[in-house]
Amino acid sequence: MRMCPKLTLLAATLGLTIGLAGCSKGGNSGGQTGTSTSGSAAAKPVHVFPQSSPIKLAFVSNNVANYWNFAHAGVRAFAKKTGIRVTFREPAKGTVAEQNQIIEDLVTEGYNGIAISVIAPNDQIRTLDSAARSLNLVCVDSDAPKSDRLMYIGTMNYNAGLLMGKEIVKLLPKGGQIAIFVGNLAARNAYRRLDGIEHVIKGHNIKIVAKKEDNQDYALARSNAENVISAFPHLKLVCGLYSYNGALAAAAVKAAGDEGKIKVIAFDQDPDTLQDIKTGLINATIVQNPFMEGYLSCKYLRNICANGMKAVPASANVDTGVQIVDVGNLAAYQTKLAKMMASK
Repeated sequence: MRMCPKLTLLAATLGLTIGLAGCSKGGNSGGQTGTSTSGSAAAKPVHVFPQSSPIKLAFVSNNVANYWNFAHAGVRAFAKKTGIRVTFREPAKGTVAEQNQIIEDLVTEGYNGIAISVIAPNDQIRTLDSAARSLNLVCVDSDAPKSDRLMYIGTMNYNAGLLMGKEIVKLLPKGGQIAIFVGNLAARNAYRRLDGIEHVIKGHNIKIVAKKEDNQDYALARSNAENVISAFPHLKLVCGLYSYNGALAAAAVKAAGDEGKIKVIAFDQDPDTLQDIKTGLINATIVQNPFMEGYLSCKYLRNICANGMKAVPASANVDTGVQIVDVGNLAAYQTKLAKMMASK
């Protein structure tokens, strides 16, 4: 399904070999367009630039969080290896308006390609498509498949939800009430994770009694957890779908005196999450591979600028993978993280 051999995190960290193709920020070639491989029959704009000078690439996150530090490390590793300029930008408050403004600024500043984790895919199509008329656009972490983006790089979030759902069933063999906490359910990565969870827990006597959004407001995320724990005295498990949700929900569990009574499952490798796994407050977390999201998004953007749609996999998707981390494999995973960050 892919055009390149399967990549592993270790390979990226220790020196991924990539052919370098220089491009210039010049104008749109105008003559090359790519056919959509995401289910739409419409052609999507792709831009091939002259090879006489370096290109300018950008990575745009969906908020400010520890998760993106690992993606930034991957971006820096790519820039160091290739000498290609890559700008890393984060919407400080995680709002659609901020992210749209960043996109518009990058277009105005003459960037050739953007990798973006889209906050609200259905609401931002006009802004994304407008940018795609001037530069090459790929989605990373959170997809916008209805837009003119050329491909998606990151977690297959439905599959990640399936994995999380299996862990929930394992933790609650007799079933029970659970609550879901998330930044924004409009984001494709969030609702696809939830879809996967709901598919697995069906038929296991597990009921979701609350789904609470916080719009990346950490104080609200904590109070959401506190209020749900108070409202549902028979709650058996809390589940965080964003990187900060797990640790904040766990803190609320501890403050309520329900440590051990209410199980906690998280998403991502936030330092507080990993510490809570070590102490037993969090039972497990589903970790992604943000380093590779950063590295590979830059790699594919560079290759698209040089070779157009030839550089896009037939599936238009690159899966960077997920795994479960619990107390049994925590030490080995933390060692891997340290090596990853040391490679930046």
